[in-house]
Amino acid sequence: MSQSYVVWVVAGPAGTGKTTVAEFISKELDAPYVEGDSLHTPENVHKMSIGIALTDEDRDPWLRKIVPETIQAIKAQSSSGRYGVVTCSALKKKYRDLIRTSARQLRERHGWSVSVRFLFMTIDEEALLQRVRARKGHYMKEDMVASQLRIQELPSVSEIDTAFLNVTGKTPDEVNKLAKQAVLSLP
Repeated sequence: MSQSYVVWVVAGPAGTGKTTVAEFISKELDAPYVEGDSLHTPENVHKMSIGIALTDEDRDPWLRKIVPETIQAIKAQSSSGRYGVVTCSALKKKYRDLIRTSARQLRERHGWSVSVRFLFMTIDEEALLQRVRARKGHYMKEDMVASQLRIQELPSVSEIDTAFLNVTGKTPDEVNKLAKQAVLSLP
């Protein structure tokens, strides 16, 4: 019998609350959580920390790690685990497609059933910038978030593996409730 995995990618610009939502979903699903930023190379982290936006070439190896590393976390947690949760901005369609491709390659290589689901978080731009200004000690600064908003491509209706979560003006409890509904809305 082949292994079956579902990787939930909590996506959106920095400052939307991806980590908080991913940790909540992880607990709800009793699934491991992988902090996607931890998968960046030291060179990428350094670039971002000094205000240099990553290129698509910089992101490529990072995006290719998202699904395999999450599956490794699932396998490490339990032999019967099925779900994993990871954070990744996944701002452009081609980034989401690359993540989907890595899942397909794992299916082809190992015969596993690997599905990817995206929970794409959105927020009003001014609210997002206020959140980022208030964060201390994070390498993503306000100008980097502004660059993320410039390149962001919201998922289209053709991306049927994606649910949206607008967090503008919502309390953490409201966001968690909406996140749970979104997760339950996708097969």
